Amino acid sequence: MKRKQVVCYLALAVLGLFLLAGLAAPLIAPWDPNQVDMANSLAGPSPEHWLGTDHLGRDLLSRLIYGSRSSVFIAFFATGCTLMVGMTIGLISGYLGGWPDQLIQAVVHIFQGIPSTAFVVAVLGLLGPGLRSLLIAIVVSSWAGFSRIVRNQVLEVRELHYIEGARAMGAGSVYIIRRHILPNILLPLLVLIATRIGSTVLTVAAMSYLGLGLRAPAADWGIMINDAKLYYLRYAPVLLAPAACLTLFCLSIHLIADCLRDRLDHDDGSARML
Repeated sequence: MKRKQVVCYLALAVLGLFLLAGLAAPLIAPWDPNQVDMANSLAGPSPEHWLGTDHLGRDLLSRLIYGSRSSVFIAFFATGCTLMVGMTIGLISGYLGGWPDQLIQAVVHIFQGIPSTAFVVAVLGLLGPGLRSLLIAIVVSSWAGFSRIVRNQVLEVRELHYIEGARAMGAGSVYIIRRHILPNILLPLLVLIATRIGSTVLTVAAMSYLGLGLRAPAADWGIMINDAKLYYLRYAPVLLAPAACLTLFCLSIHLIADCLRDRLDHDDGSARML
């Protein structure tokens, strides 16, 4: 248990560093991420450029720092929007039951039957590339998973005795959902949120790599990997640095999700013991 706690704290520290780098990017980045210096293209580490430069002479460290702002915060915002849509639909479906639940679940099954990456590409193909289109595509392709989890949790909670007691005392549906149902489904939602953020970061990077998300010269890890595919043999860090950032971020997110899942399993076991 101590080892798992240490791993969880390290993952939280790594995630905090990425968030801090994104928030304070203008303050801590040593150079403008889009400043071109062709005389120093693909230069190695130096006192001026700690990680070297890319094929246009842009500071690699500065682009990584600004890349954390675009990749990470887009992922958090997209996941938050997906959560709001999926949670709202899942609460309505699970709490009402009956034919509204069956109708909503039929739509959920349709959306979940489509591979998410292909769905995102299809939506971006219809709407065109760009940040706004990318956010819409992620939400449209991901809300069904949140809805399904929330609906299943609501079905378990809504029949508990204290919920029936609240109804008997005249509590309204909104009060019951806000006061009794949401607190009981919060921890499973946190696990799903943590997992979804990691996959969303990969989706954002993949779409930017394909030219369907953020567009060059924006500082984004996916764009950096795309730019490096012709030059990594001459200077490997132009590819390895953004790939390492993606790996570290996704690894930290999944480790945090595992810790939350262990906590959820522990709480369930304690409840069964009682």
